[in-house]
Amino acid sequence: MVTDEFLYEKVKQADHQAFDQLFDRYWKRLFQYAYKLLQDREQAEDAVQEVFVHFWENAQGKEIHNLSGYFFRAVKYQAANIIRNQKWKVDWNTVELEEALVDDAIDSPDHEELHRLVEQSIEKLSPKCKEVFYLNKKEGFTAKEIAFNLNISHRTVEHHLQKAMKSLKTDLGQFYIVMLILLYH
Repeated sequence: MVTDEFLYEKVKQADHQAFDQLFDRYWKRLFQYAYKLLQDREQAEDAVQEVFVHFWENAQGKEIHNLSGYFFRAVKYQAANIIRNQKWKVDWNTVELEEALVDDAIDSPDHEELHRLVEQSIEKLSPKCKEVFYLNKKEGFTAKEIAFNLNISHRTVEHHLQKAMKSLKTDLGQFYIVMLILLYH
C-alpha cells in the first residue's frame, strides 16, 4: 500500500491521481466524523469537501507530517465554524406564525410601508449579498443552486444569506422579520 507521505508529496506536485487516492482513503471516515459533530448530512459533506479543497489548493505551501491528524483536525475546525455560524441561520421552513398575526399584518394599512422599509433595508446590502438574497428568497433557489449558478462555494452563499438576515434583523427588528417572511417566502 502506498503511504500517505508518498501521496502527499505527489499532491504537492499537483498530482490529481494522488489526491484522488487520499480522497478515497479518507472521505468516508471524515464524513462519518463530521456527521457525528454536525448531525446533518449536507453540512457534513460540505465540511469534508471544504477540507479537501483547502488541502489541494494549499498543499504546495504546507508541510504536513501527520496527514490523518491534519484531516481530522481540519474537519473538526470546519464543523466548529459551521456550528458557530448556525446562530444566525434561520430555517424558514420551520418558522410557524400565529394566524392572527399573519392576518393582521396582511390586512394592515401599513403593508405597503412595511414592504418599502424591507426593500430599503435590502438595498443597503452589498451587491453580491443582495443578489444571493433575492435568488434565495424571491426566486426560491437553494443555496447549492445559487453556488453553482454564481460559481461560488455553498459556504459563501450561506455566509451571504446569514449576513443579509443579520442586517435585516438589525434594521427592521423582530416584527419586520415576520413581514419579510410574508413578502419573500
